[in-house]
Amino acid sequence: MPRSIKLIGAVLISLALAAGAPTAAAAGAAPSAAGPTTSAGPHLDRATDAKISKIVTTAMRDNHIPGMAVGVWIPGGRYVRAFGTSDTTTGAPFSAADHVRIASITKTFTGTVILQLVDRHRLALSSRLSQYVAGIPNGATITVKELLNMTSGVYDFTQDPTFLKNYLADPTMPFGPADVIAIIKRHKPSFLPGKGVEYSDSNYILLQLIAEKVTHTPLVRVIQQRVLDPIGMHQTSYPTTSAMPTPFARGYFQSSASSPLRDVTLSDPHGAGGAGAMISTLNDLKTWAKALATGTLLAPGTQRERLQTVLLAAGKITLRYGLGIVDLNGFLGHDGDVLGYGTAAFYLPKADATFVVEGNNNDLVSAVPLMVFAQIADLLYPKQFPEGL
Repeated sequence: MPRSIKLIGAVLISLALAAGAPTAAAAGAAPSAAGPTTSAGPHLDRATDAKISKIVTTAMRDNHIPGMAVGVWIPGGRYVRAFGTSDTTTGAPFSAADHVRIASITKTFTGTVILQLVDRHRLALSSRLSQYVAGIPNGATITVKELLNMTSGVYDFTQDPTFLKNYLADPTMPFGPADVIAIIKRHKPSFLPGKGVEYSDSNYILLQLIAEKVTHTPLVRVIQQRVLDPIGMHQTSYPTTSAMPTPFARGYFQSSASSPLRDVTLSDPHGAGGAGAMISTLNDLKTWAKALATGTLLAPGTQRERLQTVLLAAGKITLRYGLGIVDLNGFLGHDGDVLGYGTAAFYLPKADATFVVEGNNNDLVSAVPLMVFAQIADLLYPKQFPEGL
């Protein structure tokens, strides 16, 4: 499966596997204390509650995930629950209050900052990459919009074999935007700008550099001031060190199904940058999923532009990519995959329904939380999945 659509290929494979998996609950994956949240309202009915729990525990068992947290908020009911452990050494329970790395959900924040600059007329979607970052192949024709919606053709640095080998060996290795640019320059573009679609982390490292060039401010501060503070996301951060805010779930990685879990909690955030550095919690992601999908921080016209998508994959699940946002069968949001952590946060506008899933055993493409989200979404809103899963 080409890594050019790693987000899509991983979830479709996961869903296919899940469809044929046994449905017994995972041994040792009993619900843990969910921790404090600001959610309110009645719980879902017992039958639905049990079905969601079964989806989660089965995914945990089949994918050797120590702990997960799931939040579902729909009109008339909610489901907020954590399962398993956040630390396999101490046996500490996974909590809905735990901080986790949210990986590519970071792209939604970086994209929002870029679109805010468009709203302020400090940047245009038609602006060329070479105006802000020099030396990128096709930079004189690549537009900001093409970076946002994955149609730039810029080589995805996470496909580079040397980078992958080094990162998997040591996720704390020093690595930053200059290293990303060096990798991009060593490879040919995947296609001419606007002539294809490829999910590429490089696009959002370049968007980070554009935002910093225009604002004369590090992206960490721009996101804090223009996104997190205005909507009260006090448990979300863009870290500058490998440390995790407390409380946090430890992150794990398995090189194969038979290998032991490896603790990869610590990682250098500079390499992920505007493409994947951020940390959050279940409840903050609930806040963000709706704000992102409804355009809380953007002008209405800009939000409409954001939701103009390109096709990534079609089938029982149709995945489309907008300007820093995923449309999965009408659910708007994003997922994230990094060593140690997997996340998914989506909102269904027509139903005012929010879904957040977190897990703490992940590689770069496994997308188990995205699979769990899709199964829960299909359970509650089957009309969004007319062909089933």
